[in-house]
Amino acid sequence: MKVKCQVSNVKCQRGQVMIIALVFLAVVLIIASSLFTRVADFIRFGSNSVQNEQATNLADAGLDYATQRLNDLAGAYPNQLGEGTDTQTLSTGEVVITVVNKSQNLRIITATGYIPNQASPRAKRTVKADVIVSGESISFRYAVQTDEGGVMMSQSATIKGSIYSNANISAGGGNQQTIEGDAFSVGTIESPPISIGGLKRENQPLKDPPTVNYDFWKNQANKNNDAMTCTPKCTISDPTTIGPRKYIGDLEITNNVLVTLNGPVHVTGNFTMSQGGTILKLAEGFGSNNTVLIIDGLATLTQGGNFEPTTANPKGYIMLVTTSTSDQALTLSQSGATAIFYALEGGAELSQSADVTSLVANKLTMTQSSTLSYDTGLADAQFTTGPGGSWQVKKGTYKFTSSP
Repeated sequence: MKVKCQVSNVKCQRGQVMIIALVFLAVVLIIASSLFTRVADFIRFGSNSVQNEQATNLADAGLDYATQRLNDLAGAYPNQLGEGTDTQTLSTGEVVITVVNKSQNLRIITATGYIPNQASPRAKRTVKADVIVSGESISFRYAVQTDEGGVMMSQSATIKGSIYSNANISAGGGNQQTIEGDAFSVGTIESPPISIGGLKRENQPLKDPPTVNYDFWKNQANKNNDAMTCTPKCTISDPTTIGPRKYIGDLEITNNVLVTLNGPVHVTGNFTMSQGGTILKLAEGFGSNNTVLIIDGLATLTQGGNFEPTTANPKGYIMLVTTSTSDQALTLSQSGATAIFYALEGGAELSQSADVTSLVANKLTMTQSSTLSYDTGLADAQFTTGPGGSWQVKKGTYKFTSSP
């Protein structure tokens, strides 16, 4: 009986050990399962991170590729219109590139990278940026800058800004002439009667005016080879959009219309714009960039004809350029024009409350009550001189998103 009891106790002890072992094994399995789940999640997270990074790299590569193609094809990517969608398949995935043509000098590019493909993506990333034509730029730091012809200011003429003249600054009759900023002259400054609000500096060194490549802008205007012959002249009297285009002959804009400028325009003859409601406005797609209206003959704005910049910050401006050597190459009368006027080969005349933004000319004559008001936004405006420009991502416009 004693032996049986001992055997029974051994069996009981063995049963207890079995139960303890099973409980321990269950605990180990639970811990191992938890650890396996964590390891699996970590591996999956790592894999997703790698795929997301690959998708981002694909999107960036798509942006770089589109920018390069714009340079290779002179802006005609993905098609001749400079806009559309292009899909590129690479070893790691696909990238879809969308180009929106906002203006001659501005494209908006959106590139989306897909891993492994667009049909069944495991990862998807999108980048977006403005791409502009950049090159050597010119700046307009003065309200007025003249070459050897100098400046003549008649009674009540006002320059709201600073001026630099490579000749004299003279009073042409009467008094109350005013320069509200600084006045720099290679020659003399007739003050008084000209009142100067800032510094007065005579006998200064010659300062080269900004230069414009005329041939470049003429070629850009005629890039589509669709020149219009004007016999005896072309008249725009209805709302429309113009540019890029070459007009062979004279061009007139009148009848209180709003005309949108969507690219450079070259007029081989004279250009006139008249009546108070007549507006030539730079297309908003230009953003802070500029374009040029270049004229071989005389440019005349009368009776309130007006230019308007974009509403971007900083603004984009129209630059009216005349290559005429006449003393009346540029005439502005009773007009308010937020634009840049350039008549370096000839003279400019402001009269009868003409109010403009900034002017470069060989010679400037301001008659009674004319006003020239410098727009401080010109200091930040982007003006391209001509050839040598290339498509580049505009600083500050790059954006990253996880989806389009």
